[in-house]
Amino acid sequence: MIFHKEINLFLRVMKIIHETMKTLKKITFGRVLGLIAVLCVCWVSILVSVEFYAARKSSEYLGDIYSSECHSYIKDGKYRIENMVTGKTTIQDIDWLLSSESCRDTLVVFSKNRKRGYFNRFTGKAVIPEQYAHAWVFSEGLAAVVSSEKVGFIDRQGKTVIDFQFPYLKDNAKSVAFVFRNGYSSMYDMSGKCGVIDKKGKWVLGPSYDCIHTPQYGKRIFDVGKLSGVLDDSLQILLPAEYKYIQLLEHYMIADKQDGSQVQIGYDGKVLNENIYSGVTILEYDSFEKTKDGGETIKKPTGLYSYSVYNSYGLMGQNGKPITPVLYDNITAISKDLFLCTLKDSYSSVIIDRKGTVIRNEAVDLY
Repeated sequence: MIFHKEINLFLRVMKIIHETMKTLKKITFGRVLGLIAVLCVCWVSILVSVEFYAARKSSEYLGDIYSSECHSYIKDGKYRIENMVTGKTTIQDIDWLLSSESCRDTLVVFSKNRKRGYFNRFTGKAVIPEQYAHAWVFSEGLAAVVSSEKVGFIDRQGKTVIDFQFPYLKDNAKSVAFVFRNGYSSMYDMSGKCGVIDKKGKWVLGPSYDCIHTPQYGKRIFDVGKLSGVLDDSLQILLPAEYKYIQLLEHYMIADKQDGSQVQIGYDGKVLNENIYSGVTILEYDSFEKTKDGGETIKKPTGLYSYSVYNSYGLMGQNGKPITPVLYDNITAISKDLFLCTLKDSYSSVIIDRKGTVIRNEAVDLY
């Protein structure tokens, strides 16, 4: 497509050339060749301008591929859905899209004009028009949606299966995805406490927790205040809420104790390893003795180690047992028996001996 600006430019060039021809009293072969060269340059310039403006105005690019038949495209911050078989746009002016992580569900959440709906990932057609204030992906045949500040669940035809009876609490909803796993979903009551409901909307675990997270490997982490525990497959307490942080892995759990140490626990609740470390480093001190060639000073081992859990450090003995908890930001040996330990504020330090006893109780300003 040639734009109006380019057409006007071409006409002006042709007019100039026409006026030039009229003023030529004598046409020579050289002048004819020069005129042809000018025309070629003008035509190439016009073509380049056309391509430039076309590229600038056509800023659309491919978004997500939901199936071989349905793609999304993005332009100026808005999405549109195209059926690749018919070549037609099925929905446009979409704000954002959200599909299930497994990409197995046939319906995808979309938001348009601050309302949520669902479209078919194979046809691109809106199956459930945008009408809800909030919406979650489908899970086990149901999807949580919010209407009039209440949470309910609908089926793939948009029919209400679980009535809109649960409060939508914005602060709590950020922590929990209202999705069903093995027939259960986390939910909040009016007091802001979290429990678990079944697919009939009945409480199977009373709302007495601050948060119950979406399960991993069949287990659910729950929060009570700043501490966490674990529920097993039957919603019984596997680990009490005594840990600062819990990571669920395929065959076991890693739990952070309140003293900063880590423990490995099996899914039968038995402790597999009492202490888990991120790393262990031998502690050496500068003896200030020169090497034979007079080069660097000699580093000598203290016989102790620095062990870490995440980015916190503690002192460890030769027997591999911790001498101190992971209380420090860093540990440096200043002699065979003394260690400079940077506190968690990263600015001050204390000095401890080989038994972990603080030698100087006052903070030492490093700077």
